[in-house]
Amino acid sequence: MFDREEDPQGIATTSVAICEILDSLGCDEVVGVPSTSGELPARYAGVRTIGAPMQPQMEILKQINPEVVLVPTTLEASLASEFSAAGIAVKYINLSDIDGMYGDIAELGALLGKEAQAQALCEEYADYMDAYPKTETEITVMTVMAFPSLFTIATEDSYVGDLVKLAGGKNVYGAGYVSDGTGVITNYSLEDMAQKDPDIILVFAHFSEEYAFAYIEELTETNAVWKNFRAVQNGEIYYLSAADGFGVSANLGWTQALETLKPIFFGE
Repeated sequence: MFDREEDPQGIATTSVAICEILDSLGCDEVVGVPSTSGELPARYAGVRTIGAPMQPQMEILKQINPEVVLVPTTLEASLASEFSAAGIAVKYINLSDIDGMYGDIAELGALLGKEAQAQALCEEYADYMDAYPKTETEITVMTVMAFPSLFTIATEDSYVGDLVKLAGGKNVYGAGYVSDGTGVITNYSLEDMAQKDPDIILVFAHFSEEYAFAYIEELTETNAVWKNFRAVQNGEIYYLSAADGFGVSANLGWTQALETLKPIFFGE
């Protein structure tokens, strides 16, 4: 599968979304999964946890000695040096956009000897997109990634930004605001946000969804800029749940996420 000088075995991943992909591919060789408050596929019940998705524990990874660790590309900049120093093989998976995710699913299928399963997933994707209406609107959208005590702006090159584009919306932080590979920008200002004044605001959580959403709700009640957004005043701010396929990373729940956006953009 993957060549290493020693005798490592199996696959580890830092991502819940990648766990779900591996499960759909029928991969039983997973020896390390991320710590998470959510649910992992039943196939991986009892598999050793390797730490938080953004902070995998290198010592644990050395102990379980996987052939490779699968990590989202958005974490390459922050984790590559740690994996290199630990001598751990890593493969980065594109979870920033849906097309890129399926490209890497096809590649994983070839690497894992699961070509048929990968092809089936990719064909489902192609069939769905062939049938999906290609509609562009003038609806302007701002995508906000919320934390329990702060927020950042998700750009067009983020997963949720990709969903907005597919659904026909225009991200106010679009092509001119390419991120550093993380899908978010931090060099925004409230004044700039106020000037953009989008038709719709979409909020998704990085983690701790309940508290992250509560933080944004508080801003809409107490912060002068947030209170004066047309989207807030018109009731066009929407909180997008991980249960509906939204989040930081592209995942196999993306069709549900896209269907959730349809009535937001076009009505019932």
